[in-house]
Amino acid sequence: MKRTIQADRRHFQRGSIAVEAAIVLPILVIFVLFPSLYWAMYFYQYSAAQKAVHDAGLYLSTAPKVEMTTTGPDGNPAAVTLAKKIIAREMAGTSVPDPSIVCIYRQLSGFPVSKICTTTNNQDYKQPLVGLYVSIDMYYIDPLTGSTSAMRISPYADVPYTGD
Repeated sequence: MKRTIQADRRHFQRGSIAVEAAIVLPILVIFVLFPSLYWAMYFYQYSAAQKAVHDAGLYLSTAPKVEMTTTGPDGNPAAVTLAKKIIAREMAGTSVPDPSIVCIYRQLSGFPVSKICTTTNNQDYKQPLVGLYVSIDMYYIDPLTGSTSAMRISPYADVPYTGD
């Protein structure tokens, strides 16, 4: 008689693990999957911005001297205008702030000095262009809600100038 009672108890416990899993799994998904999706989207936007800044810096580091001394349609050197277009094209689909492009010149004393890239500065033979600093400073935009987050994305590229 004891055998049949114990067999009946085991019979009622069948499927209890499946019920527990059905209750716990959605909670686990909420606490693990959603934050990881949020961070995955953040790092995707960061890597896209970093790649855009890197490509613009790579172009500027090898831009011919003629493009650095010729004025483009927006009043900046033509190479700087094209670098901004490279960043805008690669960051299409996100709000792209105006990138900061700073030229690094070597003075006669030998010390480097950072100045805004202008055609006037690039034509001065007393201070040759030796490097460039390209950066973007923007807020992370959550693609799920479309709202701006408090987290910032600030990639930069510091490249030597080798163009001639």
